Amino acid sequence: LMSGVKNNVGRGINVALVNGKTGEPIDTKFFDMWGGDVAPFIEFLKSIQDGTIVLMGTYDDGATKLNEEARKLIADLGSTSITNLGFRDNWVFCGGKGIKTKSPFEQ
Repeated sequence: LMSGVKNNVGRGINVALVNGKTGEPIDTKFFDMWGGDVAPFIEFLKSIQDGTIVLMGTYDDGATKLNEEARKLIADLGSTSITNLGFRDNWVFCGGKGIKTKSPFEQ
């Protein structure tokens, strides 16, 4: 789904979206939270459709540019650890848009 060979991963937060009904990949992106801007990440999170499975993982630094709005949007996907994510922390997460509970798939 994501790899260096496919050239769809990078520094920051790596995201893969999967259709929750068919299991088909929808999109993959990465957002540089050290040297980049958080605004495109926020817009991306807002655009995710209900029923979409969201996979996220950090590489290098995924926290420096994260603000409260971005953290809330990730928490709304089921994350319980995003509020504590700090500089260069390792973090992986699987949640979903429209989830009614917190995701058990997070470390």
